[in-house]
Amino acid sequence: MTDFLEENENYTLTQKIISIDDLAHLKKFKCGNGSMDLFLAVESYPSHIERESSTTVVYINDKLVGYYTLRHIKLSSLLTTITPEEDRDVLDIARLAVDIQLQGKYIGTAIMENILKMAVQLNERFIVLDALKEKWSWYAKKFDFEPLFESDIEGSGELVTMLIDLYDQDLIERYYDE
Repeated sequence: MTDFLEENENYTLTQKIISIDDLAHLKKFKCGNGSMDLFLAVESYPSHIERESSTTVVYINDKLVGYYTLRHIKLSSLLTTITPEEDRDVLDIARLAVDIQLQGKYIGTAIMENILKMAVQLNERFIVLDALKEKWSWYAKKFDFEPLFESDIEGSGELVTMLIDLYDQDLIERYYDE
């Protein structure tokens, strides 16, 4: 697959909302995680048209190279200490996957940068995700996500629940100081 990137040296990632035209590509996608592949092949489009979540597919030319699924969830579904007054919808990155042969080629980084840009444009305050345990430090180092529960890192589970707060205190202070 490295040949694929070399052949498409000046490639552009195209990110678009999943459509019925993508269905033929979905079953061929392999990221190395069977449940992620199965979700894309079987559940992503019905979930999208039923408005449960929104899946975006990522292409280089006509090759599907990744996808991500976004939805809104309540903050209280993650933190039991949240009072009804504090509760709010948060953007959940329910899934993010890159073709197994293209992982480590900055495609995931480009996808995350796009998600963060969209979140700012949509005025989202919090983004949450469940990172695979072997990937959580990538989200922390590259994008400043923080684990919500220390026990996720130390425990035997496969996922680490993470959150980023997009609230910009410096921007607020600069505005009110002027």
